[in-house]
Amino acid sequence: MIVYSLFIFLFFTLFNVNLFASNVGDAIKKINVTTINTLLIFTSQKGLNSGSYTFTNTPSDVDMKIYHLPFSYTFKSDSNLHYFVVGNVGYSRVGLSETGKAYEEGLIINSNNDIQTYTMGLGGGISYDIYKNLKIAGGLEFIYSRAGVSISNTRGDIADIIDDLFDDNYSENLTYKFFTALKYEQEIAGYKPYSSLEFSLYDTKSTFSLDDVASFESQSKVLSLNIGCESPKLYSYSNENYLTLKAYIEGHLLSGVVKDIAKVSKYGSFGGVIYWYTDDAPWWASRFFVELNRVKGDGIHGYNIGAGFTVDF
Repeated sequence: MIVYSLFIFLFFTLFNVNLFASNVGDAIKKINVTTINTLLIFTSQKGLNSGSYTFTNTPSDVDMKIYHLPFSYTFKSDSNLHYFVVGNVGYSRVGLSETGKAYEEGLIINSNNDIQTYTMGLGGGISYDIYKNLKIAGGLEFIYSRAGVSISNTRGDIADIIDDLFDDNYSENLTYKFFTALKYEQEIAGYKPYSSLEFSLYDTKSTFSLDDVASFESQSKVLSLNIGCESPKLYSYSNENYLTLKAYIEGHLLSGVVKDIAKVSKYGSFGGVIYWYTDDAPWWASRFFVELNRVKGDGIHGYNIGAGFTVDF
């Protein structure tokens, strides 16, 4: 655990003096928790589902690859109050870029020594229709993760990924994600424009300590503004099986530990989503989607090719 935490420290070399406690043990614990907190934001954040990203404001360029599958379900209701469930599974791999500044300056770090993070999240919340097209929502999600350093000669090998998942040296962590959103949705001639203002707060604790889980100290915050529009039916297999397209643009402001470690304070994304709405085949999903977008900001650039579904029971 100590070797893993020190590797993370050397890997990013971005921590402020205030991260260090009065003794080495506390310092290592904070390095571990704050780094995992940062990785989880980019592994579970909306719009960063599955893709490749490069952080460029770090001492060495850092590459992150993410594979993430989100899902959601809203319980049927005849009132203005709606309950919903959200969840996700994800995997990310972070390594120093072989063309980064560290290699140009002769810093010797094996590019196959990567930080891997496995995540699984489940949560829920409540939304309320304030007005005809305006709603407010809020909820809580718990994200369990295992993270550690992988030293291998075969980057991305499936066998290595499975072995690492059960590695005893990998740390276990629990992240609390609090989120709230104000959403406006409208329908005009079949088109569905929307906008939303969303706020998320992430806090990560080590599950090895009950004291850590019980105590609360906010770690990172994300404020997002989203604007987009979904098209009318573009192709219909039947009345209840059809395809639509959505285009959107988003802006995100980061603060807290994630800003200190990743050296990213804001980023934007623009892209599109293909939705396929289903009737009763399969019975467990009301729609599937494929998302493509471009991410660009001061200190980060990349792309996302994501997929997911909306649960239906």
